[in-house]
Amino acid sequence: MSARSASVRVSLLFLLAAAVLAAGISHPPVQSFYHCASIALAFVFTLFLPGYVIAERWFSYLHIDEKLVLSILLSVMLSTHLIYALSLIIGYNRLTIAFAFLIMLIGLWLVLLSQPHHQQRLSGERQRLKGIIISLGIAIIAFTVLSKTVWVWRQNQLIISGSNWQDTPMHYEIIESINNGNFPPEMPYYAGVRMVYHYFVDFHTAILEKAYGSGAFLPHLIGVTNTIFIFVFALSIFILASYLRDEHAGYYAILIGTLGAGFSFVSGLYALVHGQFVLTTNYAFEYGKFFTIPPIFDNLLQQRPQLIGLPALTTAAYLLYRGMHHHSSSSSSSRREIALSGLLVGLSFPFHILACLSAMLIFILNFIHSGIGDVKRGRGINKQIETFYIFSLSSISPVLLYLIPIMMHYSSSSGIVGLSIGIKPPWIYYFLEGNPLVFYIGNLGLPLILALLYLLFPRYEHPHPDQHRHRFFIYSWMFTLLALPNLFSFTPNPWDMYKFFHYAWIPIAIAAGCFITDLESRLQWNSTLIVIPALLLFSILSSGMLITWNISTNYPAADVHEYEAGLWVRNNTPPKSVFLTWQSIHAPVSMIGGRLRVLGYVNWAYGHGFNIWERVNDIKRAYSGNINDTLAVMRRYNATYLYIGREEMRHTNIRRNISKLESCKQLEEVYRDNHGAKGEGGIYIFALRTP
Repeated sequence: MSARSASVRVSLLFLLAAAVLAAGISHPPVQSFYHCASIALAFVFTLFLPGYVIAERWFSYLHIDEKLVLSILLSVMLSTHLIYALSLIIGYNRLTIAFAFLIMLIGLWLVLLSQPHHQQRLSGERQRLKGIIISLGIAIIAFTVLSKTVWVWRQNQLIISGSNWQDTPMHYEIIESINNGNFPPEMPYYAGVRMVYHYFVDFHTAILEKAYGSGAFLPHLIGVTNTIFIFVFALSIFILASYLRDEHAGYYAILIGTLGAGFSFVSGLYALVHGQFVLTTNYAFEYGKFFTIPPIFDNLLQQRPQLIGLPALTTAAYLLYRGMHHHSSSSSSSRREIALSGLLVGLSFPFHILACLSAMLIFILNFIHSGIGDVKRGRGINKQIETFYIFSLSSISPVLLYLIPIMMHYSSSSGIVGLSIGIKPPWIYYFLEGNPLVFYIGNLGLPLILALLYLLFPRYEHPHPDQHRHRFFIYSWMFTLLALPNLFSFTPNPWDMYKFFHYAWIPIAIAAGCFITDLESRLQWNSTLIVIPALLLFSILSSGMLITWNISTNYPAADVHEYEAGLWVRNNTPPKSVFLTWQSIHAPVSMIGGRLRVLGYVNWAYGHGFNIWERVNDIKRAYSGNINDTLAVMRRYNATYLYIGREEMRHTNIRRNISKLESCKQLEEVYRDNHGAKGEGGIYIFALRTP
């Protein structure tokens, strides 16, 4: 693509985008077209175009799959950071998003007009396309599960994935509160405190929803974006495995890296043999019991920050190692790869802090190892010092740009109220069951065994004579992140240290894929047809249990009347209104209405570092005490609404006080729905009267 033709194309795209935005803003009759065109543009700008231009301009020599991963990751990260920064200055709204698109268009136009880097393109694209196809297959499986379990109506009951113990309702609260005036965001489940949780993946989804229209409510966007990020993660594993071994190992690594799990399927087989297997109860994860490390596919379906953290970590590690591996050649491409690795690490900080820190740890390990190797060879450490400066500058700068506004906010206020973070006993202190060796083999399963076998029985011959040089990279990553939770816990909730097992799962999957590839080359053809499928089957069988459990459970998040109450809140209460509710997972006022709560599900705010117990006690007092207690708690936390629904009546005796609340002069009943669910009473919303 010549600079002239590129500039013409981008200019035409700019004119089209400007026309669409102008038409929708100034001519309401074309709103329908405008809404669809706006979200289409938002998908292009936040999921493809910026990263694609950067990849084509400075990394045109890469394979198609590598450029595809970079296009999506860079587009998501750069667009989200840009819109966040602009929103801090001029406010978060649709015009800000449009202005960000304009800035990106101008920037991309200038990039395309710059002098191109002429570099030889890599060959072998056909094999790389197979990796894309397999990754798409994983994404299709994930989308099928998500489409049947996230925001699905079944017999007037709204289902939000599995038994709804997990975090999906929390992410709805974040997205909807941001798009209903909560910016810069307070924690919607801990009102009054600035958001410090790594929420940028939800902010990205909020941008897509906001681009469609102010007041838009598109709950299915979570399933769509989750699927895209799962595809990127699968493909990033393929890219790294292909570089370290070959594309064939990459195919196996994709399957193990996304669907692989431990031996929890044994409990399902035992139940099946004894006639006790039930799809809705036999689960591949048992919190607090033996199988207490969740399969990675479980997190891919529901743990949204991980959906960016995992592929960002994998891709950054790949670019870092690739750049350091070829840095001795003094090529400019290796420097750009190291700089891009650092940029991905820095930009990932508000998407997933732990992934960012893990990537920095991987850099430190390989930096030290390379430096020691160069000293032993008498080469000096000039190249390593240059690598250190390139990576550090490109990674730390984006982190500081994000942290400085937050630090300035808290330095001018009373600090982060109730924040409680410190070093705690190791993860195993809380969750280890039995013998550590048996425990970890049971939880990490056959892939861990295969990865250890690859360590003990490596193969150095063709196609990678220097394959032994990769061993430190793979196993330092793997063993360090496996060991970290067993040394200490530094996450507010020690349970969250399990995420390091998932970061270690990436090299486990790659090493297991390499071992299967080597084994395949050594076996007879007829033995391969039996052994290899068996190894893969027993590696992913537990995720099969997980999938059947998800699509079979029908635990309700809300009934139709709670849904209608949530819509009423959305349309009839001021933005950023604070509601007093029970500390439940599902609250229509927040996950549908987009309003703030004094306290949501206790493990959310606790897991983000807050000392929640005073609020817990106050909420119990508000719902179980007299009306004066209720009013005192509302005033203490600036709550202007009192919500009484299914959870409030189930956990307290507030139903007895409904008549007293109705006659209270300080409260006004603003909403009532007398349709009870199974005799549990109706739904009531009271507003606190202003003095």
